[in-house]
Amino acid sequence: MFYLSPEGDRYYLNRAFNYGDRQYTRFAATHEQFTALGFTQVVVGPRPDDRFYIVRGPDNAGAYTATPRDLNDLKASFIEGDKQTARQLLSQTDWYIIRLLETQAPAPAAVSIDRAEIRVVQNIREDEINYATTVEELKQLIDSDLTPFPSDEPQPGAGS
Repeated sequence: MFYLSPEGDRYYLNRAFNYGDRQYTRFAATHEQFTALGFTQVVVGPRPDDRFYIVRGPDNAGAYTATPRDLNDLKASFIEGDKQTARQLLSQTDWYIIRLLETQAPAPAAVSIDRAEIRVVQNIREDEINYATTVEELKQLIDSDLTPFPSDEPQPGAGS
């Protein structure tokens, strides 16, 4: 929120300011003082998501301008982020795979199942991202499920 003077300058609550021939302390920068000076209170609208839009503003009406980012760049970025998450989750049980290669001792079935599920989730998520045809569709997808991986569940054998 800010206050717009008749000249089009912005002023803020609790910030010292000069107006006309007077100086006002931060304690005088109140709603009452601004309205007495004829300023207009401007309530700033919600800011668009910078991950998806190039955002400018707010303007003197409190609105932002949002230009969609390149859809292909966004898709590549979110897919890479999901791949990185999958790699991180898989790394927790990689030692089972190394042990299998070195000693032929198989990993527990639960670990193999969990590793397969992580790969399936990552592949499905990549397809979902690639199917988005607009930035808004992609934003809705990403916002609907911020963590497609079961990262809050302990991985079998982690720390063993």
